[in-house]
Amino acid sequence: MQILTDQNTAFELDELKPNLAFLPIGATEQHSRHLPLATDTILADVLSTEILANINWPGHVFLLPTLPISSSEENTGFKGTISFTPLTMRSIIRDIWNSLEAEGIQHLIVCPWHGGNFILKPIIRELNCEKKQCHLFYINPWELVPQEIYDTFARGFEVHCGDVETSLMLALQAEHVRDERIDNPTPHFKAPLQDMWSMHTLSEGEGHTGHPTQATAEKGELFKNAVIKSSAAYLQELLELSNIYKQY
Repeated sequence: MQILTDQNTAFELDELKPNLAFLPIGATEQHSRHLPLATDTILADVLSTEILANINWPGHVFLLPTLPISSSEENTGFKGTISFTPLTMRSIIRDIWNSLEAEGIQHLIVCPWHGGNFILKPIIRELNCEKKQCHLFYINPWELVPQEIYDTFARGFEVHCGDVETSLMLALQAEHVRDERIDNPTPHFKAPLQDMWSMHTLSEGEGHTGHPTQATAEKGELFKNAVIKSSAAYLQELLELSNIYKQY
C-alpha cells in the first residue's frame, strides 16, 4: 500500500489508481494563550499519516490535504477563530466525495481532529443514505483512545488546551507551545455537558479549560502512540466491514 498526497502528480495518481481517500479535518480557532490557532490542523497533518501507515489495505490511499477550517462556533468571540456553518460543512464533504467518485475513488474516510465537529456524523449518514451505499465513513481519534491512557493524566480528558492537548503538542511540535501557560479549572463539570456553551463562557474569557501547566512531552508521546494504535485498529475493522456491508 502506498500513501499518495497532493505532492504527487495527476499522472502518478492515474497510474497507481488509489481506491481509498482520507480527509483529515483541522480547524483555525483560538487555543488560548499557549497554543496556536492551527493546533488541530498541526495534529491532523502529523498524525493522519502515522495512522494510515499502520493499516493493511488492498490498494493505495489518497491522503487529502487537511481541511484547515471547520465548525468552530463554540470558539467564536476570540480573535482568529474562523468557522463554517453546519450547512457549509455538508456541502464541502459532499463536493469532495463527488469529486473523488468521479475519479473512481469510492471510499472516503473523514477524520476530524477538532472536537467541535458534531455535525459530521449526521452529514455522513445522510449522504450514505442519499446514495444508497456505505462508502463514506467517520473516525474520531479522540474518542478511540483507551480510558487507561486518559487516566495517566491527573484530571483525565480536558476538553480544550488542557493537559492532554498541550502534552501532545509538546511531543509533536514543542516549538509552537508558548511559555505563558496558566491553569484554568473552570467549569466544574465535564463534557459532554460542556458542549452546550461557548468556550468564552466556560473559560471565563481565558480560552481554555484544564491544567496545561502539568503537560509534558513524555505524556504527549504516550498519548500519541495510543491514538495512532487505537485509530488504526478501528479504521482497519471499519474498512473490513465496508467490504461486507456495501449498501447503506
